[in-house]
Order: sequence, then structure tokens, then C-alpha cells
Amino acid sequence: MRTLVEYADALSDAANAQDFEAYDEALKGIIQVGAAASREQADAALGRIRPLVETLPLSLAAGLARVAANLCLYGSDINVLVPVFVERACVAMDNTFVFNMSWDQLIGRPWPQPAREQAAIPDMRRFVDVACSRGVDKRQAVEIAEAWAFAGAWVQPVLFLAQYQQVRAALPQRERLTEVVGVARHLFEQAHFLHGLLHVLDDEPLIVLHRQTGRGFRLRLTGVADHRQLHTLLAGLLIGPESPGGLPGRRPADSELVAATTGEVLDLDEPITGTIILNDAAGEWVWNGIPAGIATVDGVRVVVIDPPTVERTWKTARIYPYLEPRIEFEGELASHEAATWLSRCAPPKRVD
Repeated sequence: MRTLVEYADALSDAANAQDFEAYDEALKGIIQVGAAASREQADAALGRIRPLVETLPLSLAAGLARVAANLCLYGSDINVLVPVFVERACVAMDNTFVFNMSWDQLIGRPWPQPAREQAAIPDMRRFVDVACSRGVDKRQAVEIAEAWAFAGAWVQPVLFLAQYQQVRAALPQRERLTEVVGVARHLFEQAHFLHGLLHVLDDEPLIVLHRQTGRGFRLRLTGVADHRQLHTLLAGLLIGPESPGGLPGRRPADSELVAATTGEVLDLDEPITGTIILNDAAGEWVWNGIPAGIATVDGVRVVVIDPPTVERTWKTARIYPYLEPRIEFEGELASHEAATWLSRCAPPKRVD
């Protein structure tokens, strides 16, 4: 069997020769041996693959991008191809917007829904034919149509790798990426999920207050995707005599806590029943949404734990399979500090 580097060389040769059968065989070989290759082999293979990921047409390189993103986990630098993935994803999304506007002008609404692989071909051909009949350069029309069909495939490597904190910390073109994803999230699901991931907080201070006992805690939040996950993890960290918080109440089951952190199961067979209600400093429920949306007080996000007044259940323990959430317990507030913070928080506006 060939080594990973040999498969990468074969892939490059096949791409240059436009031998698509050999290209597919080499790509399958990379998939087969990639996970078992040494770090040195992975680094060398990624160096050979990078020019292909950068320059091949979006349609041809989409499968390679997915494979290369996985291969980044085995090399010495998980970020090695992230700039390429981000750039091509942004270009693909930008051209998807061009495709929709051009379709509207040339053919009329409704726009076709983005499709995958063979299913996209009829609409791509129709767009290219009409665009060329109106004087658009064929190469440009093909690029725009490929972007529409493969934008999701190019967002996918960014979505996959950005679940790792070291990638989020060094994510290039973050402002541009966030802007285009904010529009594209309404068009295809990969962009929808990347939009949420781009707003995940890392190393974020959080003040948690317990209204009944008047106690408060300083925590630090990393990688928590949404408020349901936050409910589960806060209850696990702060409720029960064995927890750092020692608060009264029912602690989530261990299986629920595992599923909400790094367990293999993302959706539970039996729903989680919430054991607390979270309100922000204005007294509004912290429920639908993400931690980045929690209001700040003097630059610090604050939530208040109140007893449950309505039963809430959910089955999705966490949204992103590789995103590792962490809530660090930094200490309990002095009683006068907790009282001061609580005095600045409104009572709950909703109790049912």
C-alpha cells in the first residue's frame, strides 16, 4: 500500500493530467491511510495538497477540502489550511449571492434551492446557458454556478475545524467571514451552523447569582453553544452537595452531563428536563439564543438562577460534535459582592 505522501503526489499528478479516475483513486487512498499516518507524513501531504485546495475549481476540490480538513487534525498545525478554507468559502458565498441576483434578473424568481452534486447540474446548466446568451463570459458563469452548488461544501471545512478552540482563536478574516455567513445562513444549513459557531464565547467571564440564597459565583465560559447546553452545564456545576457550588436543587443526570460535553450521543432518547430557570440582569429569560446574547453589566455577562416555574425539556444535548464546552469555577463571591450584584438585577419578568 502507498504512503500518504505517495497518494498526495498521485493526486497532484492526476489533477495536472486531468485524469479524474486516477484523482478519485488517489483521494480514496488518502482517506484510507490518513488517520494512521505519522505527523511528518501528514505535514508533507498537506504541503502537497494545499496548492490543489487553493486553485482547483470549487466543484473538483470540494471533496478534497473535506478530506484535507480531517487531515489537519493529524499534522503539527491544525490551522495550516484554515486561511485557504476561509478564503474559498467566502468567495463561494459571495458568488452564491451573485448567482441569486443574476438568476433573479435573467430567469426570475424563485431562486433554486442549493442542491448537491448531480442534483445541481440541471439548474447550473440552465443558468450558464441563459447567462451566456445574455453576453456573460462562460467561464465566469460557470464559476458563479459552481459557487452556488458547492458553497455549502466549502463552508463545511471551516465549520468542522472552527469547533476546535485553537482554530477559533486564530481564525483569519473573521469579520468578513461573519458578515457573509450572516447572510448565507438563510440559504444553507452549513452557514447557519457556522454563524452560531462564530459567536461562541471563549475564555469569557460570567457572574452567576442564586437569588434564593443570595450567593454568587465567578465562572469562566468556553465553547458553550447555546442556552440549553448552558442550563445543563451550570446545573451540573453548581447544584448538589458534591458540586463546587453546593446549591440546593436537582442536579442533571451524569448521562445528560456527558452528552452535553464530549459524549458520543448528541440527541438523547429521553429529553432533559430543566432544573433551573436563568434570567439576565434585566429579568428576561435566558432561554432561546446563545451565551453571546446575554446582556452585560459593566462589561460582564450576568445570569441569575431562579427556581423553575415552568417545565422545560429538550433532547439535543449539544449542537456541535467536536466543540468541547468548559465552565471553570473561579470562586464564590463574598456575600457583600453577591448582594451588590443582585441589587443591580431586576426580578423575573416572566414566571410562567
